[in-house]
Amino acid sequence: MVLVSGMAMACSVKKQADGQEYDLMENLTARYNIVYHGREIIADVERENFASHRDNYQQLLPVLIEPTEATASANTRLMDSVIGKALDIINRKARSKYINEAYLLTGKANYLKGNYYNAVEFFSYVANTFADQPEYRQAALIWKARSFMQLGNLAEAGLVLDTVFTGLETEKKSVGLAFATQANYYLLTHDEESAITMLMQALDHTGHKPTKLRWHFLLGQLLEKQGRMEEAYAHYSRVVRSNAPYEMSFHAGLNRVFLVTADNASAEDRVRLLRRMLRDGKNASFKDQLYYQIGEVFYADGNVPEALANYEKALRSFNDNRYQAVRTYLKLADHYFGQADYPTAKLYYDSVGMSLPADFPDAGAVQRKIANLDELIGQLRIIAHQDSLQYLARLDEGRRQAELDSLITRTYAQIEAAKPKSKQSGSSRSTDRLPFDDLPGMAASYTDNRFYFNNPDAMGMGQAEFRRRWGNRQLRDNWRFSDMTGGVQANASNPVVQEEQTSPLADTVATDSTAWASQLRERYLLDLPNTEEKMALSNGQIHDALLRVGAIYRDDLRDHKEAADAYEALLERYPDTKEAPLVYYNLYRLYLDVDEQRAAYYREKLLSAFPQSLYSNIIRDPMYLAKLEQQKQVLDQAYEQIYVRYTEQQYTEVVDEVTRILEQGQGREQIRSQLAYLRALALGRISTLDTFENALLELVKDFPEDSLVTPLATQHLAFIEANRDTLTGRTYALQGVDTDRERFVDEPTITLWPQLVIRHGPERPRPRRELAVGAAVQTGIRTSGKLENTGGITRQQLAQTADVGEIGPSSYRNLELLPDSATYYFVINVTSERVNLAPSRFGIGQFNRTRYAGAAISHQLKTVDGENQLIYIGPFSTYEQARLYESRILPMLPDIMKIPADYYNTFVITERNFGTLSDFDKIDDYHSIYQEQVKGDQ
Repeated sequence: MVLVSGMAMACSVKKQADGQEYDLMENLTARYNIVYHGREIIADVERENFASHRDNYQQLLPVLIEPTEATASANTRLMDSVIGKALDIINRKARSKYINEAYLLTGKANYLKGNYYNAVEFFSYVANTFADQPEYRQAALIWKARSFMQLGNLAEAGLVLDTVFTGLETEKKSVGLAFATQANYYLLTHDEESAITMLMQALDHTGHKPTKLRWHFLLGQLLEKQGRMEEAYAHYSRVVRSNAPYEMSFHAGLNRVFLVTADNASAEDRVRLLRRMLRDGKNASFKDQLYYQIGEVFYADGNVPEALANYEKALRSFNDNRYQAVRTYLKLADHYFGQADYPTAKLYYDSVGMSLPADFPDAGAVQRKIANLDELIGQLRIIAHQDSLQYLARLDEGRRQAELDSLITRTYAQIEAAKPKSKQSGSSRSTDRLPFDDLPGMAASYTDNRFYFNNPDAMGMGQAEFRRRWGNRQLRDNWRFSDMTGGVQANASNPVVQEEQTSPLADTVATDSTAWASQLRERYLLDLPNTEEKMALSNGQIHDALLRVGAIYRDDLRDHKEAADAYEALLERYPDTKEAPLVYYNLYRLYLDVDEQRAAYYREKLLSAFPQSLYSNIIRDPMYLAKLEQQKQVLDQAYEQIYVRYTEQQYTEVVDEVTRILEQGQGREQIRSQLAYLRALALGRISTLDTFENALLELVKDFPEDSLVTPLATQHLAFIEANRDTLTGRTYALQGVDTDRERFVDEPTITLWPQLVIRHGPERPRPRRELAVGAAVQTGIRTSGKLENTGGITRQQLAQTADVGEIGPSSYRNLELLPDSATYYFVINVTSERVNLAPSRFGIGQFNRTRYAGAAISHQLKTVDGENQLIYIGPFSTYEQARLYESRILPMLPDIMKIPADYYNTFVITERNFGTLSDFDKIDDYHSIYQEQVKGDQ
């Protein structure tokens, strides 16, 4: 016994190859009690993740099955158990040789529970500490790269994978995973060609058959996208001939239909193959996809009626495949929009928005279109409408009357066809389509193949918006196609669509079709551009609409091709447009990364035709705008200092300083022109009429395009000409303010800053953060600042967006907060009490004297709670007058205000509510609500 015990004790401690001692019993317990069970748990979780994953075969399959939020959450307790066991080795079995295994298991467990940051740290430790053990080093690096990819850090993932491939030959077990991880990296970086190469290598080093089948399918998809049809067909065939799941096998066979004899197969051959698949009972759950593919074949072959019929069959065969339904809705919507059938397209795009899956390809682009194409469709209609009017105007009287007869007949038929639908739904809406959009002269060349998504509630506006439009609908299939709780009936499969508003002309049809036809004819004849003035106005509308279309595609939809088409259409129709520099610059930028030759062409056009334009300067110097902004800030500060000298009657210093600045020739013309005007006024204070007049003439000559001070200078010159005899005898052209003399027309009074605060009204103290824009009962606003529905405005009501079509004015405006008639002010809210607003107010006065000469409005200043300065301009007697003033001054505010743009914001407010703005928070709250009102009112 003693001998046996001695031998056991001797064997319990051994030395590793590097001389380090380890404990045999610790090894045994670590291996069989901890490591083995940890490996098995992780393997089981990976198998479960693989088995529970459902592939969408209508988009690229993922290379690796990664954890999701659901699987990570479900596996957290198991992974915590693995981590606890591994830490037990690390902390208590320090002499075990499975320390490396314990750290690797901890990293994998953190990865599978979605804790990727911790996973990176553990894998980094393993790779660095056990660098001499390739089995652990390579595995740790691969998992580390996967962790970085899950975190979205592709740059770090790429660097780690580079290290992996330098040691690829040192260890064989992880080679397949290394190639697969590299393939995944290439797909994330949009290098599909390299991904194909890596994936083929991964196939050769992987024995797991289900994974290999997925990779064969993915290779088929990638090769098909690359145009390598024969190779793609071979990989799909491997899937079809295997014991793959039926859904995978079906989609592989479906994809092969479009690859087999791709070069010479006729449409009939492909349709025959697809219909053979339709007749197979095993494919009953895939009928929607088969009908869709049949429709695609017909559409590509130009057989549009058959294509549309099969798309409709696909929708009627809906079988819980939301992804396929969206594809079909999108295809139909695109088609009808391309045909300028906007009402029908509207229904389909509405369905797209309501069903769009988050993982749909380019889902972001689709959502942007849904959010922005209301305006686009309006601009396209302007183009088609004006083109049609111009077409009618060019016809002789006989042909014009014939076209109008045809137009009236078609419109009447549309309204009559809509009547049965109206009776069923309880609505009497007429078609929204412009009656003569189909005239031969319409802008069909431009409106073809355009997208139109129009449904704000499909954009996540919430249930309130949905109920407002559709009523309380049940969550059920085909919710749109039946009359539910009195909602509007609209069938997307029926091209006869009824709009949401009742047309006055449509009402007339029900009573007197002859009178209706006469009114319609008279309406279009009245709008004909049959004079030069009307034609110029019509062309101006088309010009502005094309310009706006280009901007929408460029900025909102980010569709560079369509944006370029719009701008080129504009140049083709109006080559002498004043916006040519902007258009050339936009075309240069749009083509820069896709067509270098076209980009160079427009660059040279811009530089040669408009060498001194803003956009030419930007091309020559990419930092030009930043430098211009710096110059503006410098000149704004200089203007403020010069203005203060002017108010202090240091006129000679004003003249000298402005002359010095203007001679440098730097800065935006808008600021330089204002400085020149200030110099002219200073000269008028110290010089004769001739000098003052010459200064004004020089200003008008140097700044002919200026819209702020040049009109003022022109007014002064006209006054001088009309009163020259009276003014010539003056010692100085401009005299000090004297109530006993006749003042110079609109001669500005100079008020020293900060002596601008007037009419301080008594303010009741209110708690900070109370929103006081009116009585709570009137506005529906709690004293806490939160919105509630008490018969007033709600946050949802403020966020409404108007549907396409003519709507009543101010449909979403809360009339308690912003009534049609009241005493209104336009307010510039400056969020600092320290800035000098006298120079800015001087510019506001210039704007008012040129745009509102003779109007009884003024600009005044109110300081609020030592925090804000409110410049309020008015009074205006109606909401529309205040909004009109706002629309006119906003584009010019950056030049008028001599303070940074982030120092101020603007809003329109009634006199009653203006009195409640007693501190910073109340002003900020009112501004936020006003902005929401404005969005809904547009």
